[in-house]
Amino acid sequence: MKARGQGERCLRDAFAFTLMELLVVIAILGILAALLFPALAAARARARTIQCASNLRQFGLALQMYAQDHNDRVPPNADGDWDALGPKWVEGWLGLPGPDCTNTLYLRRSLLAPYLGGEVSIWQCPASRDPVPLGPVPLPRVRTVSLNCFVGSPVVSPAATTYRKLSEMVRPAPAMFLTFVDERVETINDGSFALQWDFLAAQPHTWVLRDKPGVRHRQGANLVFLDTHVERRVWQDARTRNPPRDDALMPGNPDILWMQQRATWRPGQETGASQP
Repeated sequence: MKARGQGERCLRDAFAFTLMELLVVIAILGILAALLFPALAAARARARTIQCASNLRQFGLALQMYAQDHNDRVPPNADGDWDALGPKWVEGWLGLPGPDCTNTLYLRRSLLAPYLGGEVSIWQCPASRDPVPLGPVPLPRVRTVSLNCFVGSPVVSPAATTYRKLSEMVRPAPAMFLTFVDERVETINDGSFALQWDFLAAQPHTWVLRDKPGVRHRQGANLVFLDTHVERRVWQDARTRNPPRDDALMPGNPDILWMQQRATWRPGQETGASQP
């Protein structure tokens, strides 16, 4: 019996780990995890960027289909919270934490809703992680999408062209004509992505950044163009990537020029230098 017991103990010892071996295994696992997690995070970020682009492209297509069904007209896009409910392509004021920030009703009755399949999740960038602190449980924000303020605007201005019909949207060219923007939650309020109206390309000291584009996709944002293609634009200026909430004077900011050249046509704009 004694010999047998010693044999069993030896067999158990042969298959047992020492403390040092366990520590080595844990260290190896930690190193593998440290190597793997950044790759997984990058893959997850790329997947969210692709999903966001797919969602935004549906808005570009919805704009085209809306115009086809409404005698070439684009949906109204009034800028400001003073308008009565109804005259905008999407209602709701998300300027400060409030019920509109978490209410999907405005999305479901949007003028573009029939062309979006009734899906409300596409209104929010999948990379957005900005819950609204309402009540004891924070709720997810429902919208990060805004429409170029010059598209569907009721304003008539000699400083910039506004567009009420799809057939009017020929300058800039469709492949350069900015329509929908993935906006920062700090500045999203109404459905209009506000840009400077009195912008003068020849006077960079006067350039103002009003609403702020998102930076959720590797310091950039997804943007939709009139031909329905989507681009991820990485912002060049640090002021664009980390802006104040309110309108901000940003002399010489190349991102402002890039957006302005793609948002509207201004007298003499064809003589200005374009940015890649």
